[in-house]
Amino acid sequence: MNKSRKKIDLLKEMEKYSHSIEIGRFKLIAINSELEREVQREQFYHELAHILRHAGRQIMMPKAFRELQEWDANNFTRYAALPLHMLREFNLNDDNIIDQLSEEFKVTKGLCEYRLERIYANLINIRK
Repeated sequence: MNKSRKKIDLLKEMEKYSHSIEIGRFKLIAINSELEREVQREQFYHELAHILRHAGRQIMMPKAFRELQEWDANNFTRYAALPLHMLREFNLNDDNIIDQLSEEFKVTKGLCEYRLERIYANLINIRK
């Protein structure tokens, strides 16, 4: 297989995955358009974290460093998608709070649940 054919195959494969690319001052975030909108939004925040907070090419990094960057990008996603200062406008004790947040912020219910669990855990730790 020639080099140009390999590049085309690689580009087609990359279309299936959300990813970010940074080359000098050029920065690109590509999101898989076949995913649900809420998932696309979360993946955008994830890739934005890589652009804003990370350097280097993950494919060339040790596994532990790559895992740390992924953990950081996932954590950034939760905070960027559901900022605490905006959550203060909601009644977090409402029985339908997960649905409300998911609808209002256009993210998955799973992300909302995790974010609220962390907020509640932090409140318990503060009160100890």
